[in-house]
Amino acid sequence: MNPTTKIPSSPFPTVAQLACVALVVINCSSTALADSIELSPVGLAAPESIITFSERALADTSQVSTEFADLGVTFLPNLFYRTGDHPDWASVEGPNLRTGDPEVNPFSIHFGSALTSAAFAAIAQPPTAATITAKLGGVEVESFETTVSIDNPDNYFGFSDIVFDEIEIAYTEETRLRIDNIQLGPSANLAPLIITDIDVTEGAESKSVTLIWQSRPGRTYAVFVSEDLRNWTELNDSVDSGGAQTSFTEEEISQEETSRYYRVEDTAG
Repeated sequence: MNPTTKIPSSPFPTVAQLACVALVVINCSSTALADSIELSPVGLAAPESIITFSERALADTSQVSTEFADLGVTFLPNLFYRTGDHPDWASVEGPNLRTGDPEVNPFSIHFGSALTSAAFAAIAQPPTAATITAKLGGVEVESFETTVSIDNPDNYFGFSDIVFDEIEIAYTEETRLRIDNIQLGPSANLAPLIITDIDVTEGAESKSVTLIWQSRPGRTYAVFVSEDLRNWTELNDSVDSGGAQTSFTEEEISQEETSRYYRVEDTAG
């Protein structure tokens, strides 16, 4: 047998073909690696699109929820369209959205598809502490605490290098918070988690098995092994994503092993 053997998908009974496996893929709860965008002067360096709210001519104080859905964003429960601005409002110019009266807190920006980055300008008068949270499928992925103020010269907030489809903004003070210039980054790779390749490397006294699977940027994965598909042992619970593909190698497997089953879990739900 060659030093490196690629195992096909059908099962094998021999010791040499160690990785004759049943591949079980399970999604679980959340861990993630994100870059927060906080008090940035520009937000994303190269957004794929920017929503300025001048794309629609709405009446002042109109409720806004799905009016910009064709541009890739909706707002829950809603915000209020404002036609005015002020020369002292950094990064907020022309039409913008305000939390309104009665106050909408918290509110969420929902994206038409999962993204790997997004940012928006936000100001508030009076200033307020705020928690900004990225979510995917309603599950928190990452969050940070900050201050939103009309006095901030740098007032872009958001996330990059992570997969999310919602940003929630919650704040603590009675204030009027405005957002503008929503920047959309690239769509996320949401290919299903599938083990695509299994390589077995023969050694003089032991073997190693390398698993390769489809993955998502910014995720963390756990790898488990079993001899009977009933009792599972965790090999590693912190395999960082390699981007579109991720790999993991189990070393020093006994030559006496006759079968081995692997399971990969995406720990970001």
